[in-house]
Amino acid sequence: MKHLNQAEPIIVARNLTMIFRTKKIRLKALSNVDISVDKGEFLAIVGTSGSGKTTLMSLLAGLDRPSAGRIAINGRGIHRLSEAALGQFRREHTGFIFQSFNLFETLNALENVAFPLMVKGVSKSERNEKARAILEKLGLAEHLNHKPSELSGGQQQRVSIARAMITEPEILFADEPTGNLDSKTAHEIMDELTRLNRQQGTTILMVTHDMAIAKYATRVLRIEDGMVAQ
Repeated sequence: MKHLNQAEPIIVARNLTMIFRTKKIRLKALSNVDISVDKGEFLAIVGTSGSGKTTLMSLLAGLDRPSAGRIAINGRGIHRLSEAALGQFRREHTGFIFQSFNLFETLNALENVAFPLMVKGVSKSERNEKARAILEKLGLAEHLNHKPSELSGGQQQRVSIARAMITEPEILFADEPTGNLDSKTAHEIMDELTRLNRQQGTTILMVTHDMAIAKYATRVLRIEDGMVAQ
């Protein structure tokens, strides 16, 4: 019986299987994976290249659909949603941080961070106010008008974190968020993610191959050959 003070799972996945097919090849990237993630948890998914860790995160984030199995977030089966409903669900409940930053090169930092609120129809004054506040909190007050090409890698990643957080998502997915950064900057970024997890209670799922980075998480899940390692 779950203790009353113990967090309830925000993500539950059962029997997840993912098969990639071409005319000549059938590759099973994941095989019957079961996973539960508690609300407010910081989970690191680790494994070597080709182990299936990124595939697992893509399925849990609703970016891909499993070949078999089911995924529920807050009790809602996202594997059954239409593409339109799934897109809306992601916009309302999740945020994403990518290794390659994925910023719009033609927009400045403020505009990049405000973009998700523009898509949701928030007024320009309100979205810019929120974007400015979160960028200032991340130490980028002097870079609001700078475009990505004018920022360092660490600054670009902070902008991407701000963009992911501006909608106040329940779950933050981070795919190798420090992969393109030097060691010092990588640990600064991980300090920011740890703060978000501890102070705001944001549930974080992070994929990484770096065990030094994985140690920031509250739990580490290892994937080997498409299965959860025991």
